[in-house]
Amino acid sequence: MNYVLYGSDASRVAQKISQIKKKHKMSEAAITMDALNTEQSHFFMEMDSFSIFDEKKMIILENATFLSGKDTTKYSTDELLKRLDTDQRLIMVYCCPSDNLDKRKKLVKAFEKASTVYACKALDHKSQPGYIQELLKASHVRMDRDAFTWFSRHVGMDSLKIGNEVEKLSIYNSDIHLQDVKALTSVEPTDDVFKMVDALFNKNGLLLLSYYRNFRAQNMEPVAIVGLLAGQIRFLFQVRVCMDQGMWKDQIASELHAHPYRVQINMQRAQDYTPQQLLDQLSELARFDRDMKRGFVDKDEGFEQFILKMLA
Repeated sequence: MNYVLYGSDASRVAQKISQIKKKHKMSEAAITMDALNTEQSHFFMEMDSFSIFDEKKMIILENATFLSGKDTTKYSTDELLKRLDTDQRLIMVYCCPSDNLDKRKKLVKAFEKASTVYACKALDHKSQPGYIQELLKASHVRMDRDAFTWFSRHVGMDSLKIGNEVEKLSIYNSDIHLQDVKALTSVEPTDDVFKMVDALFNKNGLLLLSYYRNFRAQNMEPVAIVGLLAGQIRFLFQVRVCMDQGMWKDQIASELHAHPYRVQINMQRAQDYTPQQLLDQLSELARFDRDMKRGFVDKDEGFEQFILKMLA
């Protein structure tokens, strides 16, 4: 039995492997190999090795890039094709860290025909609702429309975090309503931070103060809010510098060790600012943060004074 997991979201890959193990009652008894540092002969030898006590065996082959457009392994595709029809006791999981399989390849066509294929791509606004529905169904949780809309807008795009939040809700109840998700969900502040950044650069003091007060209503400390805002501006600056160097989305994500979706939306925003604008605002926030921590300004009144100074 063969499975192919492709995509750059390591959290979704790990979740899917866990589900496959559970389905075949393999617990943690699985052998993990890496196609980048495991000889093909050694891999085949492991496929053929069965103990007299083994009813079934699972092998997870990581970095199976021979299924993508950029093969970084030294594996022979002809030999892989010969070994595609394996012993029914053998459960093979091929993990390809690419968001697309190269469907022009004979090997990929054969794998798709002989395998169960799962896409494990980084979530975006289009794919996130479907992923949430999939998790809710697997957890036997029913969520009404208003609750689902609020949850999908506030939980963020991190698949691991979404899984944890759905698990939390499933423990609470199998029927979830709006008041339940509002009370139990750890809100992902990213969207409001983006809006705060826009308000800051647009010198919209009322809007900036409104978002600040929303965070305070969630019991977030002023120091943490300023840190969140500064962190987002710092990330925008890093993305802008990488863009000015001609780097692509995937290259920037690798360079900054960031989620590809976060890089994508920040690339769109970074075009609106120069590196110097971003540095100037970081300097202002750093001064305010220093004064706040030293007790020179009241935390809440200080933020309002910071806004007035910005408008002046």
